[in-house]
This record gives sequence, structure tokens and C-alpha cells, in this order.
Amino acid sequence: MTYIRVSTMTPLAGREDEASQVNQELVDYYRMQKGCVSSHFVKAADTSGEQGRISFWTSESAADEAATQERSLELRSSLHLLVRRGHQERSFLDVAATSDAPVATTS
Repeated sequence: MTYIRVSTMTPLAGREDEASQVNQELVDYYRMQKGCVSSHFVKAADTSGEQGRISFWTSESAADEAATQERSLELRSSLHLLVRRGHQERSFLDVAATSDAPVATTS
């Protein structure tokens, strides 16, 4: 089963580059952690200025272990000072890996 974490945020005005740097550091850090399949820094394709991270893990416990390491906590703490309130942290499961439910197709 693939466990997916998605974090999206909008940097404070004038702090975009700093937020990008911290997000990239988090991505690089997560890529080195046990259970990380892949991790990516993303920016919105529109003009919203949003950015974030998408990480794929072998399990929820692997993602939790990485998130609670001292370096991760330090980086995420510094990121909170660079982004607007209301950022989102979401978790998902790869449905194809966890369900026999049919996947909708278009004709």
C-alpha cells in the first residue's frame, strides 16, 4: 500500500524564496528517510503562488517516523513562520493498491 502526504501553502509576501528553500530541504530530507518512495517540491501552475510537497511512502508509520525526526520538526517549524495561516496537510492512500473497487474510465 502506498501512503501519500500532501502539504500545500501560500508563502507570505516577500518570503516566497525562503519558503521554497525550506520546502526543498524537507523534500531532500524525506528522500533519504526509510520508507520514502519519492518526494517532490511543487508549485501551482496558476498565479496563486501556492507551493508544497508531495511524498509517497511505503506506510503511514514510515511517514510519521520521518515527520517526527528532529530535522523535520525544525524545518517545518521554520516554514510556519514563512507561510500564511491556513496551510493544508493531507494524507491519502493509493486506492488501486487498497481496493478491489473498479476505477472509473471515460468512453
